[in-house]
Amino acid sequence: MLNDRDKEVFSRQITLPEVGEKGQEELEDTGILIVGMGGLGCPVAHYLISSGIGYLTIMDPDKVELSNLSRQPLYTEDDVGTLKVKAAKQVLSHMNPNAVINDVAEELTKDNALTHVSAHDFVIDCTDNVDSRYVLSDICQSIDKPLIHGGIRAFEGNVGVFLAGSGYYRALYPKPPSPESVQDCSTTGVLSTFVGWVGMHQAMLAVQLALNLIKESSFYFMDGRKGTVRQVEVPDAVVEAQKELPKKLPDHMSASELKERLQSDNPPLLIDVRGPAERAEVRIEAEDIHIPMDVFAQRLGGIPRHGNVVLYCHLGIRSNSARAWVESQGIAISHLSGGIEAWLFENVDESGSPVELANKMESDDSEPEKALTLEELNAQTLANAKMEAELKKIKTESQHSELEGLVALKDKLLQQSLEVEKQQQEHELKLEKMKISAAAKKSNTKFLVEAVYLVYNDGRLLGHVFSEEQQTDAEILTSMLMAVNDFVADSLGATGNIGNLEFGANSIVIEKGEHSYMVSMNYGEPSDSLRQGLRKQLTVIEDKYLNKLEKWDGDVSAFEGCTSNLVKVLLESTVKERSDVA
Repeated sequence: MLNDRDKEVFSRQITLPEVGEKGQEELEDTGILIVGMGGLGCPVAHYLISSGIGYLTIMDPDKVELSNLSRQPLYTEDDVGTLKVKAAKQVLSHMNPNAVINDVAEELTKDNALTHVSAHDFVIDCTDNVDSRYVLSDICQSIDKPLIHGGIRAFEGNVGVFLAGSGYYRALYPKPPSPESVQDCSTTGVLSTFVGWVGMHQAMLAVQLALNLIKESSFYFMDGRKGTVRQVEVPDAVVEAQKELPKKLPDHMSASELKERLQSDNPPLLIDVRGPAERAEVRIEAEDIHIPMDVFAQRLGGIPRHGNVVLYCHLGIRSNSARAWVESQGIAISHLSGGIEAWLFENVDESGSPVELANKMESDDSEPEKALTLEELNAQTLANAKMEAELKKIKTESQHSELEGLVALKDKLLQQSLEVEKQQQEHELKLEKMKISAAAKKSNTKFLVEAVYLVYNDGRLLGHVFSEEQQTDAEILTSMLMAVNDFVADSLGATGNIGNLEFGANSIVIEKGEHSYMVSMNYGEPSDSLRQGLRKQLTVIEDKYLNKLEKWDGDVSAFEGCTSNLVKVLLESTVKERSDVA
């Protein structure tokens, strides 16, 4: 909801029939990622904040230089040597104190692009880096995330808006230019006013996109000498790029099938979900990454969504469990049936010796290991299976002990809830007092939101996000969430803020709607602003997805668009690290 200040500040654009108060609220609830805070990023960020965009992430690893000042108006000479995102955030925060601005002093790469891009409603490319430009185009197209592009060379500029279902930047320029043909503004020169014009065009498209006024992709060529703009159509598909995209893999894959695919033109990426000790002994010799099961949920954003990914473990049990969970989050993925043991059985030559397709992690001076016969491999597999069963039993007993404590805590919290119900009038009076002091409390409260969950009323997970600074063990978070689910189930249909749980320095805030509830797990004492943020984002989600929530069939992918709303709750944190919490 707009407050009186917002209505006055944005009164002129609210007067426009295409905007109105509803449109202004949509701007306030939009989350945008700007990659690059140079000549284009500065005017884009300036006009987005001036327009009332509520959530903005600015990303750039560079520091301010004296040569930047003529065309990057957010910086002054006092900022030279300072990180651009830090200096820009300070200026932008003064322009609109109500906006949540997140600064990321990193370069965008293939490794971190998916994490940053997926957390926002759309992305604006303000980079002068060819590699980043193509990474953004490919990532946004793969997850149907709208992208606004901008580029400049001397007096030539281009701006494009790419929507889901159409071609993206690669549709117009299928292959990156050769390195020797790429020149930056220090070589070709650039006029500051022209840079500002191109950046303002990007900002205009962004505001229109946030207001749902853009219905199709478009691309514009801008001539700085003539002051003209020429529009061209964007092709629907990138034929050449599509040839390189792998097809979706089956849910389960045998060792022989995996071997065949690894030798194809489009080999899958492997993800090893075993522990470090197991991986140190042996792994499949192919392109892979290591995401152990105990941190798997936290690193969901690092899993590519192109469908050409295979999980593997020792026997295929853990990888299949991980596959099922990943697919419940709307991501297509496969796993190796039988695990690395099946892989070793498959990859033996006629004499029974393993072929060189598994990488043994041995020191150079170690004795060569004698090849196992099939009988020995069978015996080893059986022994390993028994060992895993024992370890699983020990782990289950440990979890059972933790859950018993959580159940007792749940019973205690239920009793507290009944007492609160009896003292409702006193509680409401307390809330009124808290509202009066909300602004002061927000400025003094220090807390870190570590995780945010969106849960269906029956306890099924619809979506979640984790802070990069989250330190609580993933299994403990899962157990805590189970206790929360039981607590909500016992709330007998209540809505709103139905309770807060405390675990030492950790706290949990629960906001319940008609069809779902949102949970934030925090380190430190959360502010009223966080509770209001939970309530606001849950209301937005339930309004936007009302029909899907009323008739939900279990398809989690229907709620992928909720990620940006959950990230907005993460950004309510008043500190960035646990150590900053007093």
